[in-house]
Amino acid sequence: MEIDMTKRRFRAAAVQTLARLGDYDHNIALATGFVEDAVKQGAELVVFPECMDTGYLFDSPEHCRELAETMTDGPFVKALAALARQHSIYIASGVTEWDPAKEKLFNTGIMFGRKGEIVCHYHKQFLATHDQNWFAFGERGCPVVDTDLGRIGLLICFDGRIPEIFRSMAMQGAEVIVDMANFFSMDQADMWGPARSYENGVWLVAATKAGYERSIYYPGGSMIVDPKGRVMSKVPYDTHGLAVSDIDLDAASDKSIYAANDKIADRRPETYGIMALPYEKTPVCGIAEKPLVPAKSVAKVAAIQMHVTKDCPAGEVLDMVDHTAKLGVKIMTLPEYAFCPSAIPTAAEAAVLVDQTPGLLAKVAAIASKYQCLIAIPSVERAAAGLYVTTFLVGPDGKDAGKYRKTHLTAEERKWAKAGDDYPVFDTPFGRVGVMSGYDAVFPETSRCLAIAAADIILWPASLREPFERELLAIPRAEDNRVAVVLANRVDSPYPGGSVVIPPNGFPLWDINVVAPRVLKLGAVMPKHIDLAVCRQKLMIPKVDMFANRLVETYAPIIAA
Repeated sequence: MEIDMTKRRFRAAAVQTLARLGDYDHNIALATGFVEDAVKQGAELVVFPECMDTGYLFDSPEHCRELAETMTDGPFVKALAALARQHSIYIASGVTEWDPAKEKLFNTGIMFGRKGEIVCHYHKQFLATHDQNWFAFGERGCPVVDTDLGRIGLLICFDGRIPEIFRSMAMQGAEVIVDMANFFSMDQADMWGPARSYENGVWLVAATKAGYERSIYYPGGSMIVDPKGRVMSKVPYDTHGLAVSDIDLDAASDKSIYAANDKIADRRPETYGIMALPYEKTPVCGIAEKPLVPAKSVAKVAAIQMHVTKDCPAGEVLDMVDHTAKLGVKIMTLPEYAFCPSAIPTAAEAAVLVDQTPGLLAKVAAIASKYQCLIAIPSVERAAAGLYVTTFLVGPDGKDAGKYRKTHLTAEERKWAKAGDDYPVFDTPFGRVGVMSGYDAVFPETSRCLAIAAADIILWPASLREPFERELLAIPRAEDNRVAVVLANRVDSPYPGGSVVIPPNGFPLWDINVVAPRVLKLGAVMPKHIDLAVCRQKLMIPKVDMFANRLVETYAPIIAA
């Protein structure tokens, strides 16, 4: 078969099935049938779930070793190689690998090329609790390979919960990410997969299991997601089958967002250095071991959905801040440019706002001092270098408690503002507080840097422009980092309203539009009690620490200029 190397489109298939524990013959037969079905539908890339060769829940490390195969002569990998060669396609699958040279077991992803050759070999990095019972942590980094289909990277299941792994592959030019998974919950598929595609602008082909394996229920969620975060094809839950979609690689070249921004070109890698520090050298290291006084470790926080409009003067905004403080709220934030009548200020409007800022801060200081609270005022600051988009924190003593200068600027802001260059976290009587402003939240590095710096609470004053900023990014920014996120959005922004407080362990249901329906009212206040002990407990599940388990030596592409 002659391959057109200039082709920028191909068809992919994600398989949803259930491997049988320890039954190679059965699992090979399953794979053969699905490959034949996918080929009939024109697929040139077929993806299988995690540990498809052996099953997943072993009795012991010895049982896992007994079932594991090598990558040279294992029965399942030999069968997949033959299928790839027979149909002249690419096949990727999760397998249980025994590496005789290293004498280690790995949860492995492998992809075969059209001639049956191994074109990519990956080890799972972010191991679930039971993975750690038998598998070693991955030692092959974040590989991305050139193929005649495009640049493809591999990852496995929980790896998608660590934003650095997806990001490292995107920064190596990956156009398609293949995820071989055993999703335990629907949010892993329905939220994190689309969120990672959206924030990186890449295709995702995710294959997972459906059914029961010993103590685990796999709901399914195999899907193909486009670079805008839209699900193009999905297998229904609790069924077996194929998700099939055409992949347009040119769509992965388009990293545009808003009117004139680019979610990759606008990154600030020179500011992300903390992400590559060894865990032992980070502020977040060991924070869960530091004692708290229960009576003093709960903070009431709030997002105040209030800002100046032609019919709502600054005095009314300040009144709402005062009313919120009366409720006992100790940390609160207003939306971006809360005292400007425009959601996207011009240079002239920014100049007016900067002159008003000192007077506004003085009035806010009186409120903060009166009610002993912390108030975030997103505004504009004048400094020697020029104007900055700055969020000022006014402390309970009425004094300056810190400030954050927005690091990632929109195209409109660049016309008049300078960018900040760090992510400070401030110790307050109510917890450790960081800020990300508006567009900052599109970049997972922002909240990651703040969390590594041991923030408990991240304030997100915003003027949202796209639905997926709230629908796909808000909950992961909290749960990825085990921090509380306080989103205060304007009601006159391109995507208005929906201010919300997200706890560090998220919501019982992943869909934010269901658990926190978007409120459009000017003047709405969204309060929530936040337990700092939960913010400082960085375990997602037992033995799975969102920071201690990071393999920072593989994240060089993230901080490279």
